[in-house]
Amino acid sequence: MTKRAKVIAQKIMEEHCLGIGIDKQRVKELFDLATHIDESVAKSGIDATFKAIIEPLNDSFNAADRDVYYEIFSYVIQLIRDLPEAVYIDETLKAFGLFTQQDLLDRVRDLILPDKVGPVQRHNVKKVFVLSRVTIGADVAITSIIIERSKKLFPNALICFLANSKNYELFGGEENIKIIPMDYQRRGGLISRLESWLHALESINSETEDMEPGEYAIIDSNSRVTQLGLLPLVKNDTGYYLFEPLAHADEEMRKLGEDVNEWLNKVFEGTIGDFTYPSLSIPARYNEAAKEFYQKLVEYKGFVVTVNFGVGGNDDKRVSDDFEFEVVLHLIEQGAKVILDEGFGEDEIERSERIMDLLKSRGKAIMRVNEDLSCAAGSKPDLITYKGSIGQFAALISQSQFYVGYDSMGQHVAAALEIPELVIFNGYPSEKFSRKWHPYGHGKIKIIHAEGKAEEEILESTKNVLSMLS
Repeated sequence: MTKRAKVIAQKIMEEHCLGIGIDKQRVKELFDLATHIDESVAKSGIDATFKAIIEPLNDSFNAADRDVYYEIFSYVIQLIRDLPEAVYIDETLKAFGLFTQQDLLDRVRDLILPDKVGPVQRHNVKKVFVLSRVTIGADVAITSIIIERSKKLFPNALICFLANSKNYELFGGEENIKIIPMDYQRRGGLISRLESWLHALESINSETEDMEPGEYAIIDSNSRVTQLGLLPLVKNDTGYYLFEPLAHADEEMRKLGEDVNEWLNKVFEGTIGDFTYPSLSIPARYNEAAKEFYQKLVEYKGFVVTVNFGVGGNDDKRVSDDFEFEVVLHLIEQGAKVILDEGFGEDEIERSERIMDLLKSRGKAIMRVNEDLSCAAGSKPDLITYKGSIGQFAALISQSQFYVGYDSMGQHVAAALEIPELVIFNGYPSEKFSRKWHPYGHGKIKIIHAEGKAEEEILESTKNVLSMLS
């Protein structure tokens, strides 16, 4: 981000932390940068808005920060709707009776009150719309619980999951789940992010045009698509339920998976016995391919460890190149066959290449596979690198004996599949953030908190855990 955008964002956050309040003029200055005709300037404004303000406010899991987020983004929405190219956004909000920033704030404040309860006659509900959290890891950790609980809460309903097409690979294996494609432009402009809400609204309207109120429900996972509930999906919010992780998170030590279970219990009158862990429904073709792949390696008598050092573009979550190489080498020397996901994007792929080069220099055998998992029967590689879809890698995790990775999508997939795992948490903004995003599942989960520790200490702790596998 350019220096100007960064300075404005820092000033907004400083004034908030000092209790001074939000200066709308500063927000407007940042907005003008984010909508600038020069793409590089616009990118700096968008990055400053989301990376330096919106994400830190939401990652704090603090009620005061949540309120400031709503104050800032409701104002941003008002600024957007005044743009000539955002006429349809403005008209749609007016159709919902939302004309001012205060209208937006009053509505969302009513929604997050903890006394809203679900319909008494849940058996009358024919469709339940569940909104994606946008990122795959969050959908596994949070939204999958909502989906699983919705099956039981609304036994006669079709579950309609509004999500990125990649979610087909993790949730498309079950007939009573209909995935409705909906892409949120995480790296797009301000208007394109709100257009994702319009697409979701159009999909729900299309699916419910012949239905009466009470025949469908909408469960918002605190989604970016509605900007955490600021944007409406149904008139008068009839049958609309917004998961708000702060209003119901009474226990500081709880994970988000526990928070969403507790919220569902309060809204739909459940008990602790109704708590559900994250779960996946991976399409059969991926599972069958993974099983067949492992069968080709039957001569190998050791254990298989899947590894993913991806961090979703947030390099603060990493330790180092040397650490990642040493972890893989240690696993191999402990007798493991390692399957390493090459990652997504040039940077992650290049890091995987460096690991392979170093292992080759140590005389280790490398085998590369794509999504088809084709390999010669009887192959005896020390390291297998995988490049392909999320669904196929999830199936590989499901057939392995252990998983290793950073705080990312893979940890939640392993937890949902009940695969024992080791997760290295680094670069987190607060202890509360780290605890909230710990994987939640039946399997054995070991966490190493790396923040503020020397690399040598982190590596020693990691090796100690992995040495217990052999």
